[in-house]
Amino acid sequence: MAQRREPGILVLAQELASSIEKHVEDREYSPTYLISEIGGKLSRVLIAGVLDQIENRGSEEDPFYTARVIDPNGDYYYLQAGQYNPEGAAALSKLEVGVPVLCVGKVRARTPEDSERTYVSVQPESIRAVTMKEVNHWAVRACDGLMLRIKATKAFDNEEDFGKLKLNDREIDGIKLSREFYQSVALENYQALLYNCLTRLAGGELESPESEFTGEFESAGDNIDAAVQSEKEKPETKVETEISKEEKPEIEVETENVTEDKKTDDNESKVMNLIRKMDEGDGIYYDDLGIAISMEGVDGPMLDEVLDSLTDQGLIYQPRFNHYKEA
Repeated sequence: MAQRREPGILVLAQELASSIEKHVEDREYSPTYLISEIGGKLSRVLIAGVLDQIENRGSEEDPFYTARVIDPNGDYYYLQAGQYNPEGAAALSKLEVGVPVLCVGKVRARTPEDSERTYVSVQPESIRAVTMKEVNHWAVRACDGLMLRIKATKAFDNEEDFGKLKLNDREIDGIKLSREFYQSVALENYQALLYNCLTRLAGGELESPESEFTGEFESAGDNIDAAVQSEKEKPETKVETEISKEEKPEIEVETENVTEDKKTDDNESKVMNLIRKMDEGDGIYYDDLGIAISMEGVDGPMLDEVLDSLTDQGLIYQPRFNHYKEA
């Protein structure tokens, strides 16, 4: 099987900016990961927001673009693309300030010799203008990932609670590495980040906004309100679910299997439809497919599983590296 790139992890700007510890795995071609304080294992990220600044600090012949993107919470991503990333530089040059964007890129951390501060930036591989609806959809899914990492960090020392979260290998590894790198973490800061971001998406008002964000993000809908609930409500629902499982174990297991099979079939249909729709003759590039399918609720690791399944079934193939086409 051809080697694939790292999946693009959805992460809010505040968590990314605090991801200053580096990790390289003991394997061939391992990328340099940035480990966030709450366990994000980041090599490539999928970010979104409003393009706030863009500048060519090089020349027309040798461009070096820097850009700033405001995420839905009002925090900043910093983007850079120069001669070693001509595709990213070309993509940035076509965008205008004020447009909503989705971007897939590699993360970089740099600590100047005369400074103790570490600067985290994103080198865009693919960036395109989108709608605010797409940005809000991305933000809800980014909050899902943030919430999971918060729960995993809190539950890490309790083997039973940690196991209930059903994390994948990458997520478990990220949590373990964060514990090794960061001796203490102000978890309340990330809980506040989650609450503030969801409140903004729901169209609510913050009592004391901490950022200077001035962009107008349209409401993501009333259904977001359900995500802004107290930590006390969720354990009660969970306990009720667990009691039901004990009373009716056979029915629960059977229902769970059927639901999982249906979810797999749905994801395969979504990917196939996108490949048919977006393929202009040479197949659809993995990154472009990843951005498009993320709006359908399919993340990087899940997309890889779907692509493997569709390939095994003979429904798709790779006409060239990292491009997918209907068979």
